Order: sequence, then structure tokens, then C-alpha cells
Amino acid sequence: MKIGEIYKAVDAFAPFAMQEAWDNSGLLVGAPEEEIDRVLVTLDISVGAVRQAAETGCGLIISHHPVIFSPLKQLAPASPVYQLARHGIGAICCHTPLDVAEGGINDLLIGRLRGVLPLSDEVELLDCGRIVNLLNALPPVEIAEAAKKCLGCLVVRCSAGMEHPVKRLAVCSGSGASMLEELNGRCDVFLTGDVKHDRWYKAQELGIALIDCGHYATEILMVAYVADKLREAFPELDVQGFVEGEPTLYI
Repeated sequence: MKIGEIYKAVDAFAPFAMQEAWDNSGLLVGAPEEEIDRVLVTLDISVGAVRQAAETGCGLIISHHPVIFSPLKQLAPASPVYQLARHGIGAICCHTPLDVAEGGINDLLIGRLRGVLPLSDEVELLDCGRIVNLLNALPPVEIAEAAKKCLGCLVVRCSAGMEHPVKRLAVCSGSGASMLEELNGRCDVFLTGDVKHDRWYKAQELGIALIDCGHYATEILMVAYVADKLREAFPELDVQGFVEGEPTLYI
């Protein structure tokens, strides 16, 4: 099977044309005409992911985060890009297209939360997120505890001093705290990851309770989703999901 065929399949459920101007999604390593028969799906193309692909004979890795994001000024032998080229492994990265696509990461996140929270069926779309109503108002800390449970987070951070029940929940997978101003007046609580120090004060100023479940926990859902999509499109293709684990030690 050609890499180009797999690219078109990914493009069908997460169109690359939808990527943000600053993003670098697409076929980043390899060529469309290259033949492969085994694919590895992962959140990040780390050295460990490349090693797994090489050891299991995967000729292509599909990831969420781009393996090449900023211009490369040198290629160290230990870098994932060097290792991809060394082993002749292609790389398709689908970042913001998978964030915004219908059924993509943010819809997966809403679906997972719906298993532990009383959420409405109606979902409002954002550029890179979703807004949904809770059928019963809950304190932000209870929403945070439910999210921690269903996402398997080791640690969740939640705004202090905001114990009043809320009903309007916004979510954005990955790192979405830059959207706070856009959410002003549109939600009561915002669940995302990678919240920087100053953003907690901005949320307080806007009256929005913040829940930080971490970048990894809000996006690792993509591995099983993309793998299933590829298996559905190509029953003859050997598709492996690779969940490496969060690269952070909590002590």
C-alpha cells in the first residue's frame, strides 16, 4: 500500500486544509509513492516511537504532534527525524486538523466526559474546542474530579476559590488557555491542559473556573481513534497503536 493512499484516508476524517496557519501537518517524512504494509499510530514521534516502529517493521508513523515544527538547523543522530530517515520510516502528522474535525480529539474528549458527567447532547463548536451544557449544575472541583477519573490523570489542577455550581463547560484538548478571552461570557468552566501561571489570574478576572488535566491526558485519546479509522479504511493493513506513557514523573 502506498503512503499516499493512507494520507488520503487521514485527510478524509481530518482534512489537512483545516490546519491553522502556524501548524505543520501533513506528510513530513517520506514520499506518497512509497510502499508500506504496517503503520504505527502515536501521539508523539519520539525516539521510543521510532524504535518501536523499526523493531516491528512499520514503514509509516502517524502522529498528532508534528515531528518537524520549527525550521531544523541541525540533525543530531539521536533526533527522531534523523532516526526516521535512517530507518526509512515515513511520517504523517495530523495536528490541528484532528483538533477541529468532527469526531476528532475534542469530540472524543466530550464523549469521554459524558461517561462521568451529565452533559447535554447539544455541542457548540469552537475553532479548536467545544462548549456543552451540564444538565445539572456542579461545582468545578467535582467536574475536575470526574475528569481526572475518566481521563486517567495522575494530577489535575483546578481554580481555587470558585466553589459555586456551574453549567456551561468549554473544553479544548492540549494547550488551550490562550482562548480564555474568546470564551469570556460563553462558559462558566474551561477544561484544557498546560495552563501557564498568568492564565489562572486571567480566568479569575473573567470569572471562568479553569481545570488543567494536562496536555497528554486530553489528547492521548487520538491513538485508538486514528488506528480504528485506518483499520476500517484498510482491513488488510496492519495498524498498531503505540501509547508510550506520559513523559513526566510526578513526585
